[in-house]
Amino acid sequence: MNYSIIIPIYNEERILPRLLYELKSFEEENEIIFIDDGSNDNSLKILKSNRNIKIIKLKKNLGKGVALRVGIKNSNYSKIIIFDGDLELKTSCLLKLMILNRSKRVYSALGFRFKNQNPIQSGFSSGNFIFTVFFNLLYNTTHKDILCCAKSFYKEDIQLNRLKSIGFDIDVELTSFLTRNNRKKSIPQVLIGYKRRTISEGKKLQVFDGWKILKRIILDFLS
Repeated sequence: MNYSIIIPIYNEERILPRLLYELKSFEEENEIIFIDDGSNDNSLKILKSNRNIKIIKLKKNLGKGVALRVGIKNSNYSKIIIFDGDLELKTSCLLKLMILNRSKRVYSALGFRFKNQNPIQSGFSSGNFIFTVFFNLLYNTTHKDILCCAKSFYKEDIQLNRLKSIGFDIDVELTSFLTRNNRKKSIPQVLIGYKRRTISEGKKLQVFDGWKILKRIILDFLS
């Protein structure tokens, strides 16, 4: 195995005990890196209760994109997995992303959350559907969920200094980068178990983040 599993968190004290418990089976063969993105609750204290993980504490909340870039930079293994720390995604599905194999020409993998997207289910669903369709039209791809925050790739295949996203647009920037790198190779897409939480439950993605995501899709395509 030997993957670096990078998980950014911000004020997740309510779910961290369960998350750490669910990650125990991955600790022995992999490096688990938590980036505490300036939490002001007890998140850091809870993380420190586990000596088998690596913790990077940012002094203030800088955004998911910054946190992930810091995590990638400080990872020790070539194989990288990025994964959200809010328990919307099933941690057992990490195994589905552990399929990188250069000899088999598997250089990256993308998670997707919906077997069948229903764009009228909610504002989040419609936004995700629109962004994915728009991305596929631009890049002539058939990606199922460009905003899914479960991805695996080789560290050396990412030009870290070229990643610019600060916030949630990091997910589409990485998808764009991996798509360009794999133009002549198919990118496996794996279904990730998913249960969306509400804003009252701690969901942090806001409607205005959609404009930043749209801007990132266009800028990356034109670059």
